[in-house]
Amino acid sequence: MGDFNSVLHAGDRIHGSQVSDAETRDFDACIDATGLIEHKSCGNFFSWNNKGQGDLRIHSRIDWAFGCGNWHTSYPDVCVDYLNPGLSGHSPHLLDCKVVRQRGSRPFKFFNYMAEHPKFHQIVQEGWGSVVNGTTMFQVWHKLKVIKQGLKTLYREEFARLEERIDGIRRELDDTQSQLAASPSDIDLQLTEKECTGKLKKFLSIHERALKQKSRIQWLKTGDSNTKFFFTAVKERYARNSIDVLYDANGRKLTTAAEIKDEIKAFYHGLIGSAADTLEGIDVTVVRQGKQLSAASAQSLVLPVSTAEIDMALKGIGDNKAPGLDGFNSFFFKEAWSIIKDDIYVAVQDFFSTGKLLK
Repeated sequence: MGDFNSVLHAGDRIHGSQVSDAETRDFDACIDATGLIEHKSCGNFFSWNNKGQGDLRIHSRIDWAFGCGNWHTSYPDVCVDYLNPGLSGHSPHLLDCKVVRQRGSRPFKFFNYMAEHPKFHQIVQEGWGSVVNGTTMFQVWHKLKVIKQGLKTLYREEFARLEERIDGIRRELDDTQSQLAASPSDIDLQLTEKECTGKLKKFLSIHERALKQKSRIQWLKTGDSNTKFFFTAVKERYARNSIDVLYDANGRKLTTAAEIKDEIKAFYHGLIGSAADTLEGIDVTVVRQGKQLSAASAQSLVLPVSTAEIDMALKGIGDNKAPGLDGFNSFFFKEAWSIIKDDIYVAVQDFFSTGKLLK
């Protein structure tokens, strides 16, 4: 933690020279080679300025706080507060290791491995067969809610506490192999070893895939059994996405969940019904002089949405992309498509024809 005298991203400096790839390459490679992970931060974004006046005042983010994977695992809630610089050109760093996240119940999230369970399609079929009155969009929402309850039960019975299950199977396998060492020809022990080996491989694969999906890392193939790497990435992403500290418009530091929630609600409530007089960086005259759609192309934009277009849109969404608020990702819809597609077609087409979305 301290002054590295180097920026890392294109937005880490305003005024002065533009950040180039050559300027960040060595620093980025160093962080990657050492396996360091940047800590979540709050307060000032830029950590240094040259005390200049007007456009000559350069702000840069050149002071950093990093930690290794083990540190992030031990202290997942750490937050670095970039304070005001005072007499210095650099912002002091205050590392808070005592942030206590106020956790609520975990929301439902569909894990892709659940689609391989023999009961998956049965749960979808039963949930989608529910009799619901209302618009098609409402019916879809209600049926997904029923399916969610079935999948929650499946997860609780078959996949919950994966680490504990894996540890238990390891112990059983170790005990069986110890007995086999004393009785190598025991058929029952051989069968037990085979069963334990199969279960262990199955749950190790599920555990790795779950961590990979949580970490949202796309470029590393599942199968390397690098669960420590995925676990570290999950911890980093979870900590970074949480909001444990927030400053309001008056500079007051908010730390409780209730304060942060109220401030976020108030901020977005203030945006409702507001409009900008101008769009910064956009010259309407220049835009109008640029390329425009032909009449035929413009007309195609308002044509009814076909089922083929809906199919194509779904196929174009990556399997591990972030799920919606209901916890269902695109992979769920792809795996259940043969059962649910007809209602989805109608719901989507209704939206484009009426312009109304279920609230």
